[in-house]
Amino acid sequence: MMGSGKSTTGSMLADKLNWTFIDIDSELEKDSDLSIKDMFKDGEDKFRLYEKEKLKQIALKDHIVCATGGGIVVEDSNYEILDQSFCVYLDTSLDVLYERIKHDNNRPLLSIGNKKDLMRDIFNDREKRYKSLSKLNISTDNINIDDSCKIIMEHINE
Repeated sequence: MMGSGKSTTGSMLADKLNWTFIDIDSELEKDSDLSIKDMFKDGEDKFRLYEKEKLKQIALKDHIVCATGGGIVVEDSNYEILDQSFCVYLDTSLDVLYERIKHDNNRPLLSIGNKKDLMRDIFNDREKRYKSLSKLNISTDNINIDDSCKIIMEHINE
C-alpha cells in the first residue's frame, strides 16, 4: 500500500543482500521523463499498462528487490506474475499510512476528495490481494526498517 515503506525498505534490503534494487515507479518516471502524477493525466488505465510492461521486464531478472506501486495488484496479469515471486507485504495500519503521506500531494489517486477516506477505500479494495500474494507478512506499525529487512533476510535464507 502507498506509504508502507516499500521503496525505503526495498532499497535497504537490496543493499544488505548486495542485490539490485528496482523501484517500478522510479523506472517508469525515468523511461517517460514524467512524474507518476503526470503519467496519470492520461488516465489510470494507461498508467497500469506501462506498469504491467515494466513488471514483465523485471520479473525475468534474478537477485533483485523490487518495489512495486501499491496498485500493481489490481491487474490480474500482474497478480499472476507476482504470485510466482517471493512477495513481502509490509502490513501497515491505515492510521499510520495516513500519517506518513498526509502532506504528500504527489499521489494521483488521493488528489480529489478526502485523502483519508480515499485511502481507506483503496486499502479495503486491495488488502485481500496483498495478503494473498504475500509469502511473508510484516506488521510495520511498530518496527523499524532495519528490523523489517532482518526478518525478510531470515526468510530468504531459509
